[in-house]
Amino acid sequence: MAHPLSASLTLMCTLIFGLCVLGPGSLVLGANRDENPARPTEPPQVLASHPYVVGGRDLLSGGTWLAIRDGRAAIAILNRREPGWDGPPADDTALRSRGLLALEVAVEPRGDGARYVDAARELATRKLLDHRFAPFTLAVLAPESAWILRAAGAALPTWTTPAPGWHVVTHRDIDDPTEPRTRRLLGALDRPTSPATTATAEERLLALLSLHADAGGDATAGEPVCIHEGRMVTVSSSLFMHTPHTARYLHVEGRPCTATPRDLTALVAAPAATPREQGA
Repeated sequence: MAHPLSASLTLMCTLIFGLCVLGPGSLVLGANRDENPARPTEPPQVLASHPYVVGGRDLLSGGTWLAIRDGRAAIAILNRREPGWDGPPADDTALRSRGLLALEVAVEPRGDGARYVDAARELATRKLLDHRFAPFTLAVLAPESAWILRAAGAALPTWTTPAPGWHVVTHRDIDDPTEPRTRRLLGALDRPTSPATTATAEERLLALLSLHADAGGDATAGEPVCIHEGRMVTVSSSLFMHTPHTARYLHVEGRPCTATPRDLTALVAAPAATPREQGA
């Protein structure tokens, strides 16, 4: 069994995102990170300057679980549960950190917008050929383009291009109806109409990320989204919203059901370029 603080564990565990749900060119994202609370990490900070990338940092591997690039694209990596996989042996040093992969994809220097999304896919493909990883799902989401990578050990990786609308990823495939947490969240997202503003989207996502087990026997209820018990519990949450007119970034250090979100919107706004950087 892997050491409880194995370098391969710091990942998102619930990702909710909407493409074009606030209008064309919009991206809305909410995520919970479920982790051993003893694992040392740092809250969102500047991870790279060119391109400008912010996100939390894992102090064991140096990677990240969620990064925001240039205030418009999001990169998230999630743990996958695969049959027969119980984690690497404690002495297995061949597996590369998945959080480092997420960071490398986030700081890929080539292009922006759709060009960056394509370059990020090329980079992820090369890394899969060069290294071994524990099972994961990697999401690269931008207003212009998006993809989801499923990598499951020896199986061939698969790529999904999500359509406009709401999507959920947990520890199985995107929008997997057989995964109880995914089914519960998709059911909740299908009921109301799309939010009209970033404020309503923010309120909705925080409520979903704070869901506990439903003691009333609701048929759509499954595993809790906000996890309080067990070795891996919800330790933080993040919300990111981008439209052609605005961007907003919130972070909850602790459980979203009780902790107050911090507004870190100023953090995702890249500093203005100097005259030298502008080519003057």
